[in-house]
Amino acid sequence: MTGPIQLINKILETWRLDKADAVPLLGLELPDQGYAADVLAGRTALRGRDAKDRLAYLIQMRMTLSEWFRDEEVENEWLREPHEPLDGKVPMQLLLEGSMENLLLVREYIEAATGW
Repeated sequence: MTGPIQLINKILETWRLDKADAVPLLGLELPDQGYAADVLAGRTALRGRDAKDRLAYLIQMRMTLSEWFRDEEVENEWLREPHEPLDGKVPMQLLLEGSMENLLLVREYIEAATGW
């Protein structure tokens, strides 16, 4: 299993998400659940620039939040509460909607909030 795939599995675990949540996080469609499961298990490689870019952004967000909070419980609370700069939306909800636009919005918000 490659390092990036180990990291997405760690992100899912840290953020208390199901393996099925990797589907929207990676920009995949519902019919791609089997493929996503194979990727997470290390049985197949992650394909496509979009999915690889998303994975890189998720890793970057996780690293930034880890440095900022240093407490996974606080990090998870922050990800699951509404934020005014996001028009009162919840970062985790935006990420799980699956659009690249929302992923980038959350990434930019994290960078602005943390000063990175």
